[in-house]
Amino acid sequence: METYTFAAVEFLNAAPLAAFLEKVAPGVRVIHGPPSQLMDHVLSGRADAALTPVFDYFNTPGMEMIDSVCIASRGDVRSVWLKCHRPLDQVRSVAPDPASKSSNALAQVLLVKHFGLDVPMEAPPAGQLPDATVVIGDRALRQPPGEFGNYDLAGIWTEMTSLPFVFAVWVHRSGRPQAVELRRITHAAKTAGLDALDQLADEYAVKLAIPRNACFEYISKLLTYDLGPKEIEGMELFRGMLLDMNLLPQGDRTK
Repeated sequence: METYTFAAVEFLNAAPLAAFLEKVAPGVRVIHGPPSQLMDHVLSGRADAALTPVFDYFNTPGMEMIDSVCIASRGDVRSVWLKCHRPLDQVRSVAPDPASKSSNALAQVLLVKHFGLDVPMEAPPAGQLPDATVVIGDRALRQPPGEFGNYDLAGIWTEMTSLPFVFAVWVHRSGRPQAVELRRITHAAKTAGLDALDQLADEYAVKLAIPRNACFEYISKLLTYDLGPKEIEGMELFRGMLLDMNLLPQGDRTK
């Protein structure tokens, strides 16, 4: 029997895509880690496919994206914040989220292109509160706002571009003979997950200690899991902005 390993985060946002992987096909295993480390599992051979941040997909040659599946939003998402500890016009540096790459890069793009602020992304000295912080995922869903408010980065992206923002896509090495089966498994897991949103909301409400209706709204309305033409257009616009700002080390990455 062929076995497959998938790498994904344990965040609520990924649950509709990853929670049922081991149930839709025999021989499937799921390993977990922060978003910033998932591509490494594919590169090292520990995983056959990863639900990886789009930044890593853009920046890693030799990867193929599985069609029609993603984690994206078409407005406010409530889990990708720029959390401000002083007024935005006084922010001189932003602490990145160590678990993120796409969201940190999104913050850099929006600070320059939407807010007109060219400030470094850097962790503050030990014991010092940063001017602002990028906070993502389940931690963002649970934390109170910053003293000077939170800015929903996904919502600001859509306000600025009129396009969705794609956070993550399934990828595997290009030319894999098992690509058809990897696609079949991820699509089947997505179907099963979207059919079980009530169950997932119940489970994560307990796990995260937040209201069940907030969990359900998040995965049923604020997020979308369909990679359609508008999502791809948003991805390519983001990629172009990253290249314009020299934020992609691999500047020759092709589609």
